[in-house]
Amino acid sequence: MSATKSILNYLSKGNQMTTRAARTMFKINNIANAVYVLRNEGHVIYTNRVTLSDGRQAFAYRMGQPSRAYTQSMKSRHVARARQTLYRDAISA
Repeated sequence: MSATKSILNYLSKGNQMTTRAARTMFKINNIANAVYVLRNEGHVIYTNRVTLSDGRQAFAYRMGQPSRAYTQSMKSRHVARARQTLYRDAISA
């Protein structure tokens, strides 16, 4: 199974994953690219900024239900605006 599909399986079980966890668990260096591929396949994956136990900040990925803003943007074919809703928590922090 590819690393991208393994990540999808892991996230679809309700788990959250940081970039460090992806490197360790799936031996993948560029999780952002894997998430990009999964989003292009239609999966709703949110990016959030989290604080690790050692106080450092990192990005964490999780699957979720599409927000109203995401759904409305996709219906009106504003793909770029819809994608921004997936990053909102990561950018505003």
